Amino acid sequence: MAQVRKRLGATDGKIRMPDGSEHYIFGFVDITGVPDDRIFDFRGKAQLLSPLIEAYQGDEVFLTLTNLGMPGRPDLDDGHTIHWHGFPNQIPVWDGVPEASMSVPVARDLTYYYRPLDPGTYMYHCHFEPVEHIQMGMVGPLIVRPELEKRPQYARRRFAYNYAWTEFDREFLVFLTELDSTAHRMVEEAQPYDWTEYRPDYFLINGRAYPDTVRREHESELPFQPYSARINAYRGERVLLRFVNLGFQQHSVQVPGISLTVIARDAQVLRGTAGEDLIFERDTVYIAPGETLDALFTAPVPGTYPLYCRNLHRITNAGAPMGGMITEVVVRPRPLGCPPVREGENE
Repeated sequence: MAQVRKRLGATDGKIRMPDGSEHYIFGFVDITGVPDDRIFDFRGKAQLLSPLIEAYQGDEVFLTLTNLGMPGRPDLDDGHTIHWHGFPNQIPVWDGVPEASMSVPVARDLTYYYRPLDPGTYMYHCHFEPVEHIQMGMVGPLIVRPELEKRPQYARRRFAYNYAWTEFDREFLVFLTELDSTAHRMVEEAQPYDWTEYRPDYFLINGRAYPDTVRREHESELPFQPYSARINAYRGERVLLRFVNLGFQQHSVQVPGISLTVIARDAQVLRGTAGEDLIFERDTVYIAPGETLDALFTAPVPGTYPLYCRNLHRITNAGAPMGGMITEVVVRPRPLGCPPVREGENE
């Protein structure tokens, strides 16, 4: 049994859209290993998406949350929590729901403990005033890898679940959220906002809107939006897409020319009560708010394939095309003699 130790800071910051607009956010930042006398250097540097958390099935996960405060809103003394969305049988004290446990006040810490027993794709978010804090950006991806990968006969091979047929060569995150610029502006200006008037005008994949979705990771112009959404593969490779929807609306995502084999929802392989196979193939998948979905495909003939939301309003930036939930699947010919790539990476 291995131990995973990670520390996140809760704070605020700014992100940028392709039209040049900036938007105030709440979020988390990775301060793992940062000395205590330096952690406040990270105030105001929240990122969207929040840092990826990874563990293996059966690991002990110690996740420390430090509330760094909000320099953009020094009047705010909100507490924050971490809720592992979809984690089964968590005891209340570490579930992140403040009504049943506690929230972390400014300048204080709380260490959460988890022992994940089920592999799959998950998400985490703040559960203090969750409607506001989720919309403001306190959301992040969480992956539990299967025990199967640790078996000697499967060394250096990658699997989504504890089934050999879930093997993949590359994996990519497709994390869907929305942004209501009016809500973000009013929170920044300390004005009340009626959340029944929620009207998002930016639609994001991995914290970015197109064309920023296809830019490389950690571009200097996007310091607080570190995750590219571009999907790259060589022809014939098996690709795993980890879809997550932590917005407030259902989204339908399509990849014309590529058939997706949906193998799991909410970190559960699609099996019936009698063990029957319920996986299915589509070029369009529907992801509800708070849902995850895992899909495999084999990279087809070389070319660039669009991946986008089928709702035309959601492929705009504040109503101006093209933007929003669009990215690319880029398939290249495999170079002669190039070994298969078992660990995916966003470019």
